[in-house]
Amino acid sequence: MADFYLSPLRGITDKIFRTAYERRFGRFDYMVAPFVPTILGSRVKNHHIKDLLLDDNIGSINTNNINNDARLIPQIIGRDTNGFLLLSRKFADMGFKSVNWNLGCPAPLVAKKTRGCGLLPHKDLIKQFLDEAIPKLPLPLSIKARLGYETPNDLEALIPLFNDYPIKELMIHPRIGTQLYDGSVDLDRFETCLNLSKHTVVYNGDIVSVSTFKQLTERFPSINKWMIGRGIVRNPFLLMELREAVSINLSVSTKQSQIIAFLDDLLDACKDHPYPIKVLGRMKEIWRYLGAGIDGWEDLSKKVILCQSLSDYKTIIT
Repeated sequence: MADFYLSPLRGITDKIFRTAYERRFGRFDYMVAPFVPTILGSRVKNHHIKDLLLDDNIGSINTNNINNDARLIPQIIGRDTNGFLLLSRKFADMGFKSVNWNLGCPAPLVAKKTRGCGLLPHKDLIKQFLDEAIPKLPLPLSIKARLGYETPNDLEALIPLFNDYPIKELMIHPRIGTQLYDGSVDLDRFETCLNLSKHTVVYNGDIVSVSTFKQLTERFPSINKWMIGRGIVRNPFLLMELREAVSINLSVSTKQSQIIAFLDDLLDACKDHPYPIKVLGRMKEIWRYLGAGIDGWEDLSKKVILCQSLSDYKTIIT
């Protein structure tokens, strides 16, 4: 049976989203939290790892349960070994069972600092990090990576190196960093990396429907771990559909009303946020995906994206 992972989408799939989603649409087998950057110093402050703390009962959503769950995997970005180990020890003390290293973030401001996918061309730096970190890590390490930064050859060159270390899982998004999320995934390069890797591989990228998932499972029968991010935000019913291998037999209006209830949960959880404009920005970002994924919501999505206040937003979706 396939395992489904929630992919980390910074600014979207935080603990409020994770809790509200599973309350309405079902449970993932695993969830990777959006990345935490490495830090300098000798102490991890709570505000730095707020998304992973067990301290929130927000609105009608109790986020403690979702964070006190072995399915949740914290992710760290950066190549500072001491900072990575500091966070990893904190996560181990908090009860997490593994930690993920982000070698995939394509954001230009991140990649240009030799973080995320921007680190992929630097095999020497990656080897140095693994040599220093692996013997001291208190948790099993998984890696989430793209095929490369500017060319699709970086990961292929790194996999023989990865094979020398006890890596729990290798999560591969088959695009290069400079693509961001444009263009097509490169399944041929993914297949090359899959065949080279001695580690368990998780596929991530453009799973947006039952039909696309079926095509991937037929091409890669050895894969039984699948990561979904943008597809879930586009169509929150997608997880149910993939588990059942069919589209959910609900009317468009019923689907829409259930998604609105989910969005209301998100909004309620943020009702005391000190910066309402940030809450509105979050809702607009989600609606950008929904407008492309849900029948009949393209025009509604455009109205939401153009609105200027939360009161306007509530009026539009009521």
